This record gives sequence, C-alpha cells and structure tokens, in this order.
Amino acid sequence: MPHISLLLRRTGLGLLGGVLLASSALAAPPGSISPGSIPPGAAAPDDTSQGDNALAKRLSALLAMPYANGLAGAAQAPRIAWVERRAGVRNIMISDHGQAPRRVTHYTTDDGTDLWGLTLTPDGRNLAYVEGGDPEYPNDAPPNAGQATFAGKETVHLIGPSGRDSVMGEGHSPAFSPDGAFLAFSRGGTLMVGHTGGVPTAAFTTPGSITALRWAPDGRHVAVEIDRGSHGVIALWDVGAKATVLTFIPPALSNDRQPVFSPDGKSVAFMRTQDPILGTDPAKGRFWSVHVYDLASGHEHTVWTAPAGKGSRFAAPEGSVPYWSADGRLLFPWEGSGWMRICALPMTMAGPGGQDTPECLTPDGAEVSAYQVSQDGKNLLYTSNTGDLDQWRAWSRPVAGTGAAIALTPGNDEISTLVTAGNDIAVMATGVTQTAHPVVLQNGQAVTPVTPMLPSGVSFVTPQSVRFHSADGIDLHGQLFIPPDDTARRHPALLFVHGGPERQMLPAFNAMGYYSNAYLMNQTLASQGYVVLSVNYRSGSGYGEAFRNAPGIGRAGASEYRDVQAAAAYLQKRDDVDAHRIGIWGGSWGGYLTGLALARNSDIFAAGVDFHGVHDMTEPDHPGLSPQQNRDAHDMEWRSSPIADIQRWRAPVLLVHGDDDRNVEFEQSTLLARMLTAQGVPYEDHIFPGERHAFLRTQDWLQGYLWMDHFFDRTLQKTSSPPE
Repeated sequence: MPHISLLLRRTGLGLLGGVLLASSALAAPPGSISPGSIPPGAAAPDDTSQGDNALAKRLSALLAMPYANGLAGAAQAPRIAWVERRAGVRNIMISDHGQAPRRVTHYTTDDGTDLWGLTLTPDGRNLAYVEGGDPEYPNDAPPNAGQATFAGKETVHLIGPSGRDSVMGEGHSPAFSPDGAFLAFSRGGTLMVGHTGGVPTAAFTTPGSITALRWAPDGRHVAVEIDRGSHGVIALWDVGAKATVLTFIPPALSNDRQPVFSPDGKSVAFMRTQDPILGTDPAKGRFWSVHVYDLASGHEHTVWTAPAGKGSRFAAPEGSVPYWSADGRLLFPWEGSGWMRICALPMTMAGPGGQDTPECLTPDGAEVSAYQVSQDGKNLLYTSNTGDLDQWRAWSRPVAGTGAAIALTPGNDEISTLVTAGNDIAVMATGVTQTAHPVVLQNGQAVTPVTPMLPSGVSFVTPQSVRFHSADGIDLHGQLFIPPDDTARRHPALLFVHGGPERQMLPAFNAMGYYSNAYLMNQTLASQGYVVLSVNYRSGSGYGEAFRNAPGIGRAGASEYRDVQAAAAYLQKRDDVDAHRIGIWGGSWGGYLTGLALARNSDIFAAGVDFHGVHDMTEPDHPGLSPQQNRDAHDMEWRSSPIADIQRWRAPVLLVHGDDDRNVEFEQSTLLARMLTAQGVPYEDHIFPGERHAFLRTQDWLQGYLWMDHFFDRTLQKTSSPPE
C-alpha cells in the first residue's frame, strides 16, 4: 500500500493520510461543536446527541480499538517500539522478542497530542520521540485542537533505561549516533546535539529548515538536509571539530535530498531532483540523478541520471531512505519499468549520467511500499503487492546474486511498515477485523505482541474485491461491502472515494489512521443496510506509475471522475441496489470528487458527504508559462472544479471541515457554502474549531461520522424510490 512522496502545492493533498496531531503536557499514570447552517427550505438536522445510542456506542467502541503506528526497531537488540492510540489516547509501547508490550508513557486524554519520530539507540536502552507538533509541518506553530489554555510545543523527549522521561528541548527528527552516545535533532534551521541523557546545545544554525539528518557510521559527521524554499542543500557537520565546521556539498539549482553515508563514512550518496514545469511532456526531460560526494577531496560527481520517459521524475515510498550496501552499491526506488521497484547501482560509475542501467532487485509489475537491508547486510527486506495488486506481503531476497525472493508473511494480512530489530524483523499488519498492529518475525515464526479484537457484539462483513472498467478502458479495483442481511430487497448504496490521491484502499483495515477510520465507517454503513463500494480511481497508488500519473487527472481535466462514474454505473447495475438512492462520501481529494459528483451528476448521486474537500482548483500563475499558457491552464483548472458546475448541483450535501486545516484551505468550504446558498441547494455544515486536516481527536472523528450517518439516514434511508 505505497504512499508516494509527491507534494501538491497549495492544497498539499498528497500528504494527508493518518496524521493525527496536537499537544499536551505529560499526565500522571492512569490506572466543541458548531451548529452548522441550513439554507431556507432545507431539512433541519437531527440532534445527534439525542440520536441513535446504539450507533454511537458501536462507533465509539470501534474507534477505541488499539491502533498502532510509528514502528521503530533497535539495530542490535530484539526490541521494537510503536505508538498505540487507544480510545483517542496515544502512548508508546515497547516489546522485547515480540512478547507482551509495556507502556512507557502515561498520557490519559484524547486532546489530539501526537507522539511521533520514535527512534531507539542500537542497544535499545534509550528511546527518543517527539511530543506535539505536526509531522507534516514540523516547523509551523503546533496545533491546538483540544483548546488548551496554552498551546503545547513540539518537544523531543528521551526515555532512559530507568524509564524516566526527560524533555530534551523544542525540535523534531531525533537521531542517535551509531554508538548511542549522542542524540541530535533539528529545530528549524538549528541542529541540536548533546550526550544521550545530557543537555543538548546548538551545533550550528543555517537559513532554511532542517528536514532530515543522518549520522555517519563512524559517528564523525552528521549530514543534514536543508530546505531553503526554492532549492534544497545538504551540509556536513564535523562532530569532533573544536569550532563549528559546516561543509556544504556543492549545491545546484535543484533539491538535494536523502543523503546516505558509505559504510566506511568516507562518501555520501544523495539524490538531486527537479520539479518539471507544468505541462512538461512526460516523455521528455531527465529530472533526477544519483550523486556521490567524497569527504576527503570535496569532489562531487554524478553517478547516474534517470533517463527520459518512465521513472524520469523522482518518486519514493513515504518515509523511505536509500541504503548503501556493503558491496558498494546504492539501493533506491526507481520507476524505470513503470512500477515502484528497488534497484541497485554501483557507486563507482563516473561521468555525466553514466551509461549502465541500475539492476532492479524486486519484481516488475508490482510495487514496493517499504524496504530495508537486514542487519547482516546480506538481504533486501521489503513489502510488495507481487502476485496480487490488492495484497501486500513482506519479502526477502539476497542483495547480491540472483537468489529468489521469499515471502515472509503468508498473505492473510495486509503488511505495510517493515523494520529490523537485531535479528528479528517487525512489520505492521492489518486484517479484515484487525486494526494496524506489530508482528515480529523470528526464524519463520510470527509473534504478535498485541492482537486487536472487534468489540463485543460487533461483526464485520468480508469485503469483496471487485473489478470493472471506466468508459475509456481503465481497469479499476474496488472493495464491495454487502449488508449482512439476506433479504432480496434493494438497498441504498454509497460510493467511498479516498483522498490523497496517492492512496490505495484494500479489503482490510488500512495502516493509515485516516483510512483505518474510514474502513470501520464503511463497515458500519454496511451493517445499517447500505451497499458500499470503495473505488481505487486513477491517480491513486499501487497500480503502477501510468495509473498514478494518468493523463488529465486533477486540475488538468479531472479524468479520474470517469472512474467515479464507472463505479456508480457498477452499483446501478446490481440487483441489490436501489439506483435512485446512491450517495457518495470522501475526504480531501475524496471530498473534491464528492463535490464533482454532486455538481455534475445530481441525477445519479442523491446525496453526498464532503469532508474538507477542494472545490476551486484554480491556482496562481504557474512559473515558466506564458500569459496565454497560464490563461489556458486556469481555464482547465476551473473546468476541473466542482464550483464550475454549481448551477447543475441539486443534491443535498453535508460539509465538515476543521478551521486550522493546513492541507486544504478552510476557505474552500466557506466558498462552496456561499455558492450553494446562492443556488438554493440544501446543505448541512459543521466546523471543528482548531482541528487540522486529519482530525486530531478521536471524539471529533466520532462526531463527524455521527453527523454523516444521520445525514444519509435522512437523505437516502428514509426516502422512497419512484415506482419502477
């Protein structure tokens, strides 16, 4: 289930998913709603506080299930750590050898405080993490969804062998030195460093923001990735120098990123990337390259440049970094075949671009979502949908030679994150009835520290994987949730459209918190008698680069809307669906597609729920385009927007948005509300003051889903179909 790192300017939609954030102070160990507006003539909403208690209890119990993320492992010890969210409260758990975990933090409230950036010393005796802030926007003002009197700060914590939790200072991205003796982290453009357990001090300050840092294997240098807005540079800090010694790898008019040291610490490999000008022919241009820098000589040269065509634009699974193997090759992702694969390239190649093609180690026709090298350096460990594009498993194959890949997991779970912990391998797994949880692989055996179970009295249907085609021939995948009753009556139906759009929904709980919640809501809707179809439309991930970067997507023509129409046609043809009672719902990019559906096809979609969607896709002028080219681009952006067809919008809609959203401007929803009012279209709207894009508090997810359920109950369940 790859989540591709691609930044979409202005809305930032490509970075949404599962980030649940905010701030609070440490608590002792445990043993606001806006009313919304309805235009004249619209039905008044039910008072959800007096609504269906059984539904509220079900959703509350489902959202309270333990959900794990942020998996980390110790390099030399069989110890893993992760963040567990339970009933909205986040705490850090540690497990040794995959045994029953222990909790090492003591937070008690659902105030939206995020815990993230977990990292362990190689021996696993010390753990660093970040409390508060926003992983997507770590240098912005921290969120305050819980309306605390004083907004919390983004702080780095250290938990030592005694269990004592100490605040190291404001900042993020903590990283221990290879021997565990030092802890470094970033604070804006300042690198903070100190002895582990001691008081950190500023090593240096540079313009821009430090977005990542990597220690050399010998601990003598730290490589820092610095974002300076128009470009990115990499600097090297000499740890042992008496005076501040900061050396910049010779930069270019590009973004230098993802530095990684050679095993001997004498060289640094990195990626140099550019963003194509809007409208660039995908078959032209070479927009990224692999470089190596020699610390002794100060010489930097190009090792290889991605050729034009497939894979000419840099993309990588979210959170991934390259690895420099013991045999002198760099392992990194490349889509040269049209699929996200892990490839190997010797770091001895010189010259402008090189001539050889990297050797790809993972199978073609499948994607990789996470990868790492085993502790002994001999095997590439990765997660892939090899053999079934809707099934993710963990795999291993030799780094060198032609050995075959071996499946590490059986295929009955969906596998995402993968880390090593000594000789153990830990993965994050989900299932039809199980939220994300760690699984430790030891000598061919799987050990599960925590097994999430559905609440008592709650049952789920097994989603069916379905296939259908768009009108222009695109092969589409989806998951169908059939109501558990066995009556022959026709049901109301709902189409779910995910956000991102670089996301992939699967027939199981999702590894991202945002879509884990959406999955349990789709299950709840099915239990209430809806036929629910979740569609993986073009521009999503998991099905290759051509699918993700299909022509005319988004503001370039909204071609993915054809897939929404195809999914609706699939529902209309089903004998168990009432074609006059089809609704649609989604958030972010899914909110955008919900808006398009209601604006263009109120004749098909009888109602919709739009969480923090984009409604006006027009952007400021694009650099590098002529005035006429910009006018043409703006015209296409407008025609790709829901509000361009506002005069055809008839179906009622529910709008929900947090007013501290940093991904989609809150004004996107206020603009739509004003235009719907002018057209006399019935709508219901709700605001979460202080909430971010992916709601930080579980209680806000619960309230939003209750609003949605009652809205669809009024607009779809309690309406009658016209006679056949």
